[in-house]
Amino acid sequence: MFMEQRLAGVWTCLLGAGLFLAFTSVTSKAIPAPPKLIKCEFIQRSNVTCYWEPGDNPATFYTLEVVRVPSSCGIHYQSPNCSKALFTCSTSRLSCTASLTSGIKFDFCITVISHSVSGNVSSEPRCQPARKEVILHPAILDNVQQVNGSPKCLKVFWSTIMDFSVTETEIKQGNLNSQIEFAVKGQANVQVRNVTVTGYSFLVCFFSPDTFYRIRLRHRYQGPASPWSKWSNACEGTTAEDVPSAAPVLWREVVHASRDGGRLISLLWKPLPRLLANGRVRRYNVYCRTENGQILKDNGSCRTLLDVDTSCRLALPAVRCSCALTASTSAGTSPEDRVWIPGSSETEPPPPVKVTVEPLAGNRSMEVRWTSPPNLPVSGFVVEWLAVREKTSSVLYWEKLNSSCTKLVITDGVKPAERYAVSVKALYGEQGAGKNVTLHVYTLEGTPSAGPNVQVEHISGSLVELSWSPVPVELLHGFIRNYTLYYTTNNQPAKSITVPGHVHRYTLENMSPGIYDIFMSASTIAGTGPTGNRTNVHIGSEETSIVIWVVVPLLLMLVVLMVMVLLAQMKFAKRKLFHRIPDPSNSSLSRWNPQATCEGKKLVVEQEKPEVSFPEVIVLDKLQDLERTHSYVQICNPQILPYLHSSLPPTIASAKGYITNMAKTPSANDLATSPCIYSNVLCNQLNQSLPPLVLPPSYQYSQNGTVHISDLKEPPDGDSESLAFEFASSDLQRNFRLFLEQLESHKSQELIVHPSYFFIRQSSPD
Repeated sequence: MFMEQRLAGVWTCLLGAGLFLAFTSVTSKAIPAPPKLIKCEFIQRSNVTCYWEPGDNPATFYTLEVVRVPSSCGIHYQSPNCSKALFTCSTSRLSCTASLTSGIKFDFCITVISHSVSGNVSSEPRCQPARKEVILHPAILDNVQQVNGSPKCLKVFWSTIMDFSVTETEIKQGNLNSQIEFAVKGQANVQVRNVTVTGYSFLVCFFSPDTFYRIRLRHRYQGPASPWSKWSNACEGTTAEDVPSAAPVLWREVVHASRDGGRLISLLWKPLPRLLANGRVRRYNVYCRTENGQILKDNGSCRTLLDVDTSCRLALPAVRCSCALTASTSAGTSPEDRVWIPGSSETEPPPPVKVTVEPLAGNRSMEVRWTSPPNLPVSGFVVEWLAVREKTSSVLYWEKLNSSCTKLVITDGVKPAERYAVSVKALYGEQGAGKNVTLHVYTLEGTPSAGPNVQVEHISGSLVELSWSPVPVELLHGFIRNYTLYYTTNNQPAKSITVPGHVHRYTLENMSPGIYDIFMSASTIAGTGPTGNRTNVHIGSEETSIVIWVVVPLLLMLVVLMVMVLLAQMKFAKRKLFHRIPDPSNSSLSRWNPQATCEGKKLVVEQEKPEVSFPEVIVLDKLQDLERTHSYVQICNPQILPYLHSSLPPTIASAKGYITNMAKTPSANDLATSPCIYSNVLCNQLNQSLPPLVLPPSYQYSQNGTVHISDLKEPPDGDSESLAFEFASSDLQRNFRLFLEQLESHKSQELIVHPSYFFIRQSSPD
């Protein structure tokens, strides 16, 4: 029973809900939703344009009704007591413009009527003052001026036409909403900012110092419900200068170091960006000092710097120094940036580690990465790069970074197929910069635009020695991997040899006779470039046989010279070791047995017997051998020496002598080979007068005391006893003659006369 009642209640609820939905649907179809008015825009003494949304009823067209009513009527504008004017327009679109013949100082009631087959539906009328939705006339900008002492401000002057919808009192009350549009001249970036306008001049203070701006202005009445007026005409103005907000970035380069430790330094800096300079830089100021604070007076070319200068040079002493740089505008001077230069005797701190350079997409930029030196306090880093060139100078680019940066993307001056030297240094505060790490890199390698010029250094037979200079780095466009050496002759294909890129000399071997063209090309990873100049080399048959015609004769001459030297050495050794000594056993002297005394033997003399002394006669092979051998022959006291001179009487006392061997006389075998006669004659006593000594008429005594044995001739009468002198003893005379004959048997014998000696010199047979 309970269940049945419960089911009956559920069915009753469902039936009621269905009936309600059906009634609602029928009612909605019977009364469609009207169009919805969105906004209207009034233009003074011109027209009004309204916008709406469609209702539920599909309309064939719309009608816009604008009724002008006095402000006192309000929404009761349909009352007969209100004077009104109707302005209408029809359209099939969702907006329509109705012309007005009156001003906007009235209230307007606006209605949109939707016309369809099923009937007309009107929107709720909206009544309000026209100024709430009026589009004001554009403002007229008269002038924009800078404000002294306020470098971020500009003062804007504007005006309106005579029939402006907002009075000056309302403007002062702040019933205008205003916006300003501005852009830096020459830039496309345009900004719009809200401004407060309470008069026909106002200040705008969100600009940058010393910046040229282009400005426009627009207004609207009271709030967001009102539309914006059109933009005014443009007007330009420049803000005042301010003190630079940052210091110019300073760096240095050591140009030259002298022997005494002095350095020529080039200071480099980058012009301050306009946003940081806050004005036009009139000049830069540089001053340097030593570590102990002494100001350096010699500033070199850094004494007077203009706004266009970005570098200067000055000389610094050998001690640690620092240089500071500031920039000045008409408003003041910037903060300073300081760079430290360590002393010439100081050791440079270590460089960064793990430095890499990688080209980026587009081949006009590179990314440099590095790691700070471990366990060392670093105050910053400096990255330098420049194009490597030989024929022309290149610009040094650099970037100074703080200690937290470990990478940099460089774009300035970077081009494809050009070699760059990129270096990274670490800064250590007052210690200055450390050592640098330099890498050479290309963003994109290309083929060389020129080849090496080959030169012939030497030709030797079939060998040709070549050399070449490296291609200028500006023409390489990449790293050289190898060279290709070509040589060709008539009616033969060209031959090539690959040479490593670091080699600059090569020798061609086993070249057959002919005329050759030799040339080279260089290759990079991108390919091989053109060849260089061609060198002609002529190899003839005479060059190929140069070994036979030149080298072999030289060797033969060398052998002959060596043989001659050896023979000369042997002869010299023989002459030194084996002297030629005649054998005394073969001489007549060996049979000479002189008497012990000279008693009873008289010589024919014409003078009284003189005093007897004991001079010596020495017979030598060669006079110089006397000093070497100290062996000689002594003939005792022939007082005949005075008779050999023409001015002395040829008298000599009778003598009695004998011949004995010297103590140093060698053996018979040695004497046989010796050129000297080793004997000595000693006269014990002379008690007889010597006969006169007969000399040939042709003989004349010379100053050097020399007479040849051949000059001693026998007398014409054939008296052999009077050849030289008469001996008292016939044996002595016979032995002396045999002695003279022995001397005469040798060639080139000379009698050398001295005041105390006379010498018989015998030349060697050879």
